[in-house]
Amino acid sequence: MSFLLLTVVCSVLLGFIFKLFGRFGVDGFQAIVFNYITCFCCGWLHLGHFPVQSEDFSTPWMPYALVLGLIFVSGFNMTALTVRYFGVTVGQIMQKMSILMTVPFAVLAYHESAGWVKILGFLFALASIVLVNWPSQQLLVEKSNAPKYSNLLWIPIATWILAGLLEVLLVRVQNEGFADMSDPTFIITIFGTAGVLGLVLAILGWASGRLQFAWKNVMAGIILGIPNYGSMLFILLALDSGLEGSFVFPVANVSIIVVTTIGAVTLFREKLSRLNWLGIGLAILGIGLISA
Repeated sequence: MSFLLLTVVCSVLLGFIFKLFGRFGVDGFQAIVFNYITCFCCGWLHLGHFPVQSEDFSTPWMPYALVLGLIFVSGFNMTALTVRYFGVTVGQIMQKMSILMTVPFAVLAYHESAGWVKILGFLFALASIVLVNWPSQQLLVEKSNAPKYSNLLWIPIATWILAGLLEVLLVRVQNEGFADMSDPTFIITIFGTAGVLGLVLAILGWASGRLQFAWKNVMAGIILGIPNYGSMLFILLALDSGLEGSFVFPVANVSIIVVTTIGAVTLFREKLSRLNWLGIGLAILGIGLISA
């Protein structure tokens, strides 16, 4: 459970750092690219030697690491587009609704526990994700007057699919024993792949003039990368400790939303509606039932 708690702490830090990007004019895409590179360097320091060795390319986890690296980059871009066209609320919900794929997969494919108490907790967790992110009445009015993007509905759907696919592949790698989850080489390779792909896109953007290089984006990426490395490392260690994926991902996702929301109220003076507070209550209840 300590690894799961550390995952939540690192992920909440990520949320607060992202909130500060707009205040300091940080370009999110470039920061994310340098974040992946930072994650790779953190892993390099963690291992004490260059993470990727020639023999790693013949391991059963290497194809998964390469695909997951691609999903990292694609998922970020889809999330950014979802936020741009549909708002932060929809972006958060579609990302965290990944458990609609992860939990059924873990239960059906690997026969993880699924008693009625856990199922009820799962349903409460789903409801809490929606309610905690439910916008205020003022925002609803603003959204009703905003342009409609019905022809772009594939973007939030793609965000949900990519987020779910990422978790499903991690559950498969862990349950099939393709990688030693206590060895960070697997996750470092994922970050390295994402970093290379992202850097290629960034270089193309700088060359075309679509992106403007700034050192503040590099610094933001470094600051973001340290807790990001921790969040992924600790979730793998949580899976390796014997916790089921159908427990880890719902509890982690819901806890991150709840703690981030409460932190936003405390640190950023954000206001919560009654529905938001109801969502927090359902989240706590859901976590309790899933953990029972």
